[in-house]
Amino acid sequence: MPPVSGKNSSIFLSRWFASTKWVTVGKSKFAIAIVAGAVALSMAGCSGGSAVTPTATATPVKPSGDGILRIGDMTPVSGDLAAYSGAQAAGVDLAAQEVNEQGGYNKVPVEVIHRNAGDGDDTATEASFNDLVSRGVDVIIAPASTTVVAQLEALVAKNESNVAIIAIANAKTAPKGATVKAITPDETLSKRLKASDPSLTELGYGAEAYDLTTAAILAATVTKDDGGASITQGMITVSNIAGFPCTSYGMCVSAFNDKQPINYTGPAGQINYDTKTGVAYFGKAIEVAKK
Repeated sequence: MPPVSGKNSSIFLSRWFASTKWVTVGKSKFAIAIVAGAVALSMAGCSGGSAVTPTATATPVKPSGDGILRIGDMTPVSGDLAAYSGAQAAGVDLAAQEVNEQGGYNKVPVEVIHRNAGDGDDTATEASFNDLVSRGVDVIIAPASTTVVAQLEALVAKNESNVAIIAIANAKTAPKGATVKAITPDETLSKRLKASDPSLTELGYGAEAYDLTTAAILAATVTKDDGGASITQGMITVSNIAGFPCTSYGMCVSAFNDKQPINYTGPAGQINYDTKTGVAYFGKAIEVAKK
């Protein structure tokens, strides 16, 4: 079935969702960080809807990082999204590489570890998650699979892991059976992605992965902590709609250091945040088609 269209029936999918669940481990209280994309749905042309107020205030949390920002990229090398695995991995690698060329996070190179997301294979997903956590990752970039994201959320809660899950799709709000259409990177980013991986032929989700990774590193930078809970709260800070619209990591850090509120706006579009719903999303809509 083609994408739903028309003045009153266009379904648009946006990209960020953030929530924090508190758990107690021993005598300490930690925030389980869940940040996901492709979540906020709106019906174009619908009447009676209220305007979104995309502002929020980050909640300070106890620092829990070790000074080294480790990013786990769960790439779908199997399942329906396997064709996009290269672009997602390239987007993550490119964002980390560009930050490292500017000195890294906390003057230490950002580390990236790639693992199979196991789309449609729960055993593979859990094995990859457990391996990444055992390696001390602070944030996991997940694919546009509502199945994988739902399982990762369950695994975080089950294991009381202080890790941020940042995904292109979210099981709670993406319509059941929907296909999330990837943003097509512009010419500039396409060239950078292909330079990162010359074998790429499919670039879908490369822009999303690049932005998710850049925003996550920014979140750790502004909170001065690479713990998962801090990254979750930092995502709010770096997507302040009232802030300076910076378009790169370096530009955002410079503005933040100048005491300006910042609003990271990368190749995939504007990031907004709604305090009423807890949903953050990209202003550049993504169409959703029901299968």
